[in-house]
Amino acid sequence: MYRKVLAAFVILGLALAAGCVAPAKEQFAKLQVGMSKPQVTRAIGEPEKVEYVRFKGHDSDYEIWQYQMVPDTPMCPSEGIPRFITDAATLGLAEIAWTHAKADAHWVYFLDGSMVYTSPAFDCLGGELCKVHRNPTNQKESHLRQ
Repeated sequence: MYRKVLAAFVILGLALAAGCVAPAKEQFAKLQVGMSKPQVTRAIGEPEKVEYVRFKGHDSDYEIWQYQMVPDTPMCPSEGIPRFITDAATLGLAEIAWTHAKADAHWVYFLDGSMVYTSPAFDCLGGELCKVHRNPTNQKESHLRQ
């Protein structure tokens, strides 16, 4: 009986590892330009961090919500098999380490309370492209968020 259960788990793990999954794409596929903040929250959950970014040449701050998500590169057999084995050996606890190790920051951009764009987070190149900060830098934007 024990061997049958073990064989079933191994077969299930191999079947799951054979498929390729891209969680960030799946999550962002739920979003549409123009969605409100509550709609985005219902679709993909609460953000881990909220900041503001001002791009060079723009007059307003974009509110950015940051999410840690597994990147768009698919999980295929070469990664899936060791992942399944460690998950089985640790009763699923290793999945936390695997997922966290692969998670990247992704941003959802809002302007005037509506979602306008999504992208993986990026470096502003020391202020050359943009400036990220914790609070809006102009009163108009601050007033719109209240």
